[in-house]
Amino acid sequence: MTDEGNTPVGEPASNSRRSQAKAASRLPMIRTIMSTFVILTLGMTLGGRGQSLVPADPGSQAADIPPPSLPLLVAERRQHPSFQIFAGQLALPAITSVDETTLEIGGKLKMDVRRLDQVTPQQKETLAGQFEVPVGVVDKLWTSFSNNVPSDAAQMAGKLRATVIDYKYLLERWSRYRPPTGKETIKADALLALQGGDLEKAWELYVALPRPKAPGGLRITGKN
Repeated sequence: MTDEGNTPVGEPASNSRRSQAKAASRLPMIRTIMSTFVILTLGMTLGGRGQSLVPADPGSQAADIPPPSLPLLVAERRQHPSFQIFAGQLALPAITSVDETTLEIGGKLKMDVRRLDQVTPQQKETLAGQFEVPVGVVDKLWTSFSNNVPSDAAQMAGKLRATVIDYKYLLERWSRYRPPTGKETIKADALLALQGGDLEKAWELYVALPRPKAPGGLRITGKN
């Protein structure tokens, strides 16, 4: 039997209210459990139909990244200690900016940035002789000047110095390179490209050479 307030006979009203409060506090937890059950059930159902979501393959994004460009690879090689040491120890004829537009090379030859198109073949040969590079290297450099004229003598000096260093570094590297059997043409092609002043081709072949892998299986032991 219950009283008019639906409180069981013999049970205090305060106990009834506590029981109702506990039941109400459990409702959010019950709803969460039910929602989780529904989601899991739905996932199992979709999986049975071949519609389950497949996690993205992290390697697929890396496959979409294009390989580094040749200028970037060459820039990385120029930062290598072997290149830095070689460039620092290389002795070159003096390259001096007389003024903003005039460059003096080896104390003998003067060139005006505004008149690079008027440089004669004899002057190119003299320039090549001073730096001990093939005339093809100077010709290629002047071709690049026709497409991108230096803004001043300092910029021209920088391009001239960089070209000569690249040539001599690549010549030294390719001369020492010992290609594996059957790959002798790679070295021959690179040296031919250097002779003709095609430094881009020589760099392309050089950066494509397989690099030695880092030794594996090393174990570092400390002293007790």
